[in-house]
Amino acid sequence: MNQELRNELVQCYKNNLQNLRILHRTLVNAKIITEDFAVSSGITDIKPNRLVELVQDVFECDIVAKNRKQSTIFARKAAAYILRKYTQLSLNEIAPLIGVGDHTTVIYNIQTASDLMDTEDWYREKLLQIEDDIEKYNNFVKK
Repeated sequence: MNQELRNELVQCYKNNLQNLRILHRTLVNAKIITEDFAVSSGITDIKPNRLVELVQDVFECDIVAKNRKQSTIFARKAAAYILRKYTQLSLNEIAPLIGVGDHTTVIYNIQTASDLMDTEDWYREKLLQIEDDIEKYNNFVKK
């Protein structure tokens, strides 16, 4: 993909994202949806750093550490998956949170985490544990 087309696509994405944020605020102000509509749609208000900490606690490692330990590698994949699922962060915004270089590595980590969930029971259990913690937080916040 040439640079000009890439820049055009990125600008289009940014414009659409901004429009969606404006639409969301308009719907909330018109009382068509509630402010926490995104939470009920699967998106959470938990700060991204807190999501990363949840993953680090479950995998017992430091995700941004510059090493190739298996626990760190699996945790990075899980964090990318969780951040993509529960936040509206772009791939480029997720990258520094999990200690990788760019969006392509984030895409790879998300896909690998999804594949691991299909094939590895222990990995699926860890991610389900993280998602359960997120759900408990969301229920606590709604009260």
